[in-house]
Amino acid sequence: MLKKLSTALLAGTIVLPAAGAFAADDYSGHTLVVGVWGGDIERLLRENVAEPIEEETGASVEFVLGGTGDRMARIYAEKDNPTMDVAFLNMYEAPQALSDGIVLPPDPESDMYKAIWDGMNNGCYAMSLVGLGIAYNKNIVPEAPEWEDMWDPEYNGMIAVAQYPGSEGDGLIGVAARLAGADEHDPDAAFEKLQGLKPIAMTYTNLDEVFAMMDVGEVAMAPMISGYVLSALKEHPDIGFSFPTEPGPVLVRDMLCLVKDSPEPELAKMFAEKALGVANQTDYAEQIFFGPTNSQVELSEEASADVIDTPEEVESLVQLDWPYVIEQRSDWTQRWNKELLEQ
Repeated sequence: MLKKLSTALLAGTIVLPAAGAFAADDYSGHTLVVGVWGGDIERLLRENVAEPIEEETGASVEFVLGGTGDRMARIYAEKDNPTMDVAFLNMYEAPQALSDGIVLPPDPESDMYKAIWDGMNNGCYAMSLVGLGIAYNKNIVPEAPEWEDMWDPEYNGMIAVAQYPGSEGDGLIGVAARLAGADEHDPDAAFEKLQGLKPIAMTYTNLDEVFAMMDVGEVAMAPMISGYVLSALKEHPDIGFSFPTEPGPVLVRDMLCLVKDSPEPELAKMFAEKALGVANQTDYAEQIFFGPTNSQVELSEEASADVIDTPEEVESLVQLDWPYVIEQRSDWTQRWNKELLEQ
């Protein structure tokens, strides 16, 4: 793992405000509304962010759990009268939400902005880093696979894919295009390459079902996003996870957005500072394998080996032209179902 940080990025010492910087203010009776995913992400945000804020201010923090589609629909529908203060979005949704005037731009003068690696605050604040790699059955695939290994005839009929549309499928299209000598702007090359994966063993909608098929040897490999996958591997000792190198993993980044004209802007800012702070980002990396965006986080060698945690590593990843990808999703969904799944 790349551990040497660029001199430019390390220039100056950046210090976030102390945890109790807002403690003098009494927000009793106020409620901060945060839209976010559930599971371990909610748990960590509740422990590291929500509970300290409630203790320091007297305010309440309400989590609205669900996918980004639900959050995007809500903040757009409530554009003139928002009820959500903080919304976690995908990297390709945040710039659009900013362009549409739904969220506030990241403040380049704020300490939390300066603490995040240069170039990552796109539309909103960069929250965490994960990558699309390959989960594989170690008894069937003896070594950590590269992307091209999924096309090995030895594994014909043993490749699983995630339900499309979704980031996993977008990433696989981008990888297939690159293996064909192009990129996602040439979908014909990508879908022609994808023909070589047929027949697809299964389309999965959650990790439990695809891991079950891997455990019994019906699936050899499946493109998956790190983070949750790495967390789940401790219960599946025969399954491994590979970050390929030719090309590299596909970058996926979660973003923390402050909703424009929200009811509780000060509490929202406090939430963002704690969520992006060293303590929470360290727990993200060590407990759920989401790479930190805060340049001040220092991970152990063991923890660092399982996450994307430096700008150099980000530079080594495949970065899709997400605005273009999103524009193509309707057409690609039809091609995915017809040409890859033969439905």
